[in-house]
Amino acid sequence: MELQLERLHKSEQAAYLLRGIYEQYGYRKYRMGKFEEYDFYTEHKDFLPSGQILTFTDLDGKLMALKPDVTMSIVKRTRATKAAPERLYYSESIYRPSREAHEYREIAQIGVEYIGRVTAHTDAELVTLALKSLACIEDDFILDVSHNGFLSGLFESVNASREAKRDILRCIETKNRHELAALLLAHGIDAAQGESLSALLSLGGGGGMRDDGNSMSGRRGGNGGNNVGDGNGMSGGNGLAGAMAEVRRLAVNGPMRAAADELAALFDVFDGDPLAKSLRLDFSLALDSAYYNGLMFRGYVRSAPRAVLSGGRYDPLLRRMGVADLEAIGFAVYLDEVEASLPQPMCSDCDAVVLYPEHASPALLRRAVEGLITKGLRVRAQAIGDADGTEAARVVYDLAADGTLVEKPRPYGGTHD
Repeated sequence: MELQLERLHKSEQAAYLLRGIYEQYGYRKYRMGKFEEYDFYTEHKDFLPSGQILTFTDLDGKLMALKPDVTMSIVKRTRATKAAPERLYYSESIYRPSREAHEYREIAQIGVEYIGRVTAHTDAELVTLALKSLACIEDDFILDVSHNGFLSGLFESVNASREAKRDILRCIETKNRHELAALLLAHGIDAAQGESLSALLSLGGGGGMRDDGNSMSGRRGGNGGNNVGDGNGMSGGNGLAGAMAEVRRLAVNGPMRAAADELAALFDVFDGDPLAKSLRLDFSLALDSAYYNGLMFRGYVRSAPRAVLSGGRYDPLLRRMGVADLEAIGFAVYLDEVEASLPQPMCSDCDAVVLYPEHASPALLRRAVEGLITKGLRVRAQAIGDADGTEAARVVYDLAADGTLVEKPRPYGGTHD
């Protein structure tokens, strides 16, 4: 029987389709165990969103941890070189504290990692995969794009304390224009620098806008995100060219100009592509600079209140883990967000139910069931008198004494759709 995607839950549908897309682009499946030595995570805890890790003691007394992150395990075992990069995808679970309850959660993810020498082509490929991943989940989607080099370059030019810069960045992340203006005044920020920081809140070329009132804080592999605004829609003309003109105007030093060049090269790749309507430049996407050092992106679909995809360039993680000469970029899709937010298919666990009396011949019953299965139906045999579970079945049969199937009349008229 062929797989019928419409019968699967949305997260299962997405995972099946995404595997096909990633393999089309030459990515191979990466399989891993569910746990690592606890010391591995304590050594690199700065790259984890939470210091809380689910642990257990192995039979030899060694302290182990259920994986709170996938990317770190992949980097630990990479065999990539500049001449032979690794293109990997995974479908795994991670284990992290729940934000809603005082308990740990198993979080299903599927994602891709590229480790090797990252070029403009690599950036475009990963953004293409991210856009196509979102399209597999829902037709109405947006991919927000930012660049950590532009943000860090801008903050390097700002004459303010570390605490002030942290507060300013928080205002940019939340797009809180009023509080930003008050902070700039309170810390005596130069007028030209203040204008540049304020201008970031107005940059949003590309697709439709989300609700600006909520933070997008979070990192790849977590569940950060915010609500997608219903009032503005998620479609619209491509204003990336105008936004990039403003980005170039704001670039006042080498890191900012280099980041602007990278963004412009990326958006040029999608010029005229239908996917371009779902790209949006958004510098409120300010992820952890200790983790990300270049391109960053986060994806939303209309039905989910939080991000369903997040990723970017993460060379700092490689450096911290002793991989000095390689670069990396990747993203994860949060299947738990997909499952929780999107409407699920209204499908029963079977197409046909065969009702049989207690004295029925097992051989005749088996023959009748096998005959329906060879026609591509999902079949459940059920004794007459058992708790009724036939409501959702497309067709219900009685097994006659001679082994033939007699279709029972169904309420509301019809059965075979």
